[in-house]
Amino acid sequence: MGENPSDALVLAAERLFAEHGVQAVHEQHISEAAGHDVTAHFGSRDELVRAVVQRHARDIAHEREQLIKAVRDPLDLREWVHVEVSSVIVHLRALERPSWYARFRAQVPAATSPDLARSPDLTRSSDLAQSPDLVHQHIGRCLPHLSPDVLAQRRAMMQHLIDDAIMRHERLLAEDASAQPGWDQVAEQLTDTVTALWRAPAAPSASTGVMLLPQTPPQPNPQLLSFVRQMREDFTRFLMEYQFAVDEVLTKVSVLREEFLHLHRYNPIEHVNSRLKSPESILEKVARRGIHPSLPSIRENITDIAGVRITCSFIADTYRVLETLTSQDDVRLIQTKDYIANPKANGYKSLHAIIEIPVFLSTGPVPVIVELQIRTIAMDFWASLEHKIFYKYDREVPPHLVRELTEAAAAAEQLDRRMEQLHHEVHGVGQPTDRPEASIYDIDGALLQQLWHLAQQQPPPPGARELPGSSA
Repeated sequence: MGENPSDALVLAAERLFAEHGVQAVHEQHISEAAGHDVTAHFGSRDELVRAVVQRHARDIAHEREQLIKAVRDPLDLREWVHVEVSSVIVHLRALERPSWYARFRAQVPAATSPDLARSPDLTRSSDLAQSPDLVHQHIGRCLPHLSPDVLAQRRAMMQHLIDDAIMRHERLLAEDASAQPGWDQVAEQLTDTVTALWRAPAAPSASTGVMLLPQTPPQPNPQLLSFVRQMREDFTRFLMEYQFAVDEVLTKVSVLREEFLHLHRYNPIEHVNSRLKSPESILEKVARRGIHPSLPSIRENITDIAGVRITCSFIADTYRVLETLTSQDDVRLIQTKDYIANPKANGYKSLHAIIEIPVFLSTGPVPVIVELQIRTIAMDFWASLEHKIFYKYDREVPPHLVRELTEAAAAAEQLDRRMEQLHHEVHGVGQPTDRPEASIYDIDGALLQQLWHLAQQQPPPPGARELPGSSA
């Protein structure tokens, strides 16, 4: 029996949303990853988000129901916190590894909303549909001195703590399946932390027992609302421009691959990847570098919002591909960093370039910056491993691993040069490899013979190049 297209799309969407954020992932990306058309099964990206939530909601709700039944003391705050924490963690522990749901929740705050999680299957059981509200009602009964506003604030803080903790642990397990602590220890530690949060003292004005001054509902700030609306619209357009720039570069690379393969009988490009920074990642970099949070300032100071990585067969190919791309009229080369000729101290090698490419919108062309990384297969393998190790150790890599990485970089360089030498011995320097299989560009021999006869019968028009073998 074949794979269910809807299930494949939901699984692919969950992983991509978890890795890149919802806004950075388009329907086309999901369709390519799943091998099925999104629009044929889901009306929009929002429907896919809902489908991912519903994929997990029923199991979590059932687990919560069982934990509620096991509560021994309804006035024990820690027992109710344990229900809220463990209902999610037990579900995560049962998922196949690597799992993506915790990181998906962190990218999509609405994933924890009961309204979004409610599906037709869930609403058939009122006990399941109401279990999150039941837990929070019991937590409120354990803390009668807290006002509804404080309860709501701490409920949001609890959810943030849970989502952050499980996201970090899921990411750790994705890097090392045997990493400690295990899910059970995470559940215990998280339950203790959240219980302490609920029991923390509140200011007198936040208590239901003492009200210092009459309170009125806060009025929305018109300037803030206007800013938020405008920034959301501008930032969406801003990211779209970078996505379109990536698409333009990918189109150019695709054209080059076809030309190299069919005309030069050699394709130096093994594979191509692209990425677009998420809004969270962009704003984190803005804050870390002290950049003014305006879009023109972000555009001017951050050059890696859009990136394209090209993996080539050999070292010489990296320079050839870069030169071919940057020699095009609509591509402006801003900066090049040659880490192949001048590797970083840790052994990292790659050819980096910052280019500017026009994106043509309805309002006119917009110049957009794209970062190019061009490297060999061996360089790409080493860089991927190095990134995972640095990520696992939060950049505090033990000295012996740093030494081994540096030695591995030297071995990768030797492999690159040896493979290139073998290629030259077999095919010669600059010579094409074996002729590719027949394609739509091949012309039948009979047609070529007919074209030759036509060329013999009439002279070429002024300025046209004569066909080989045609009469003057």
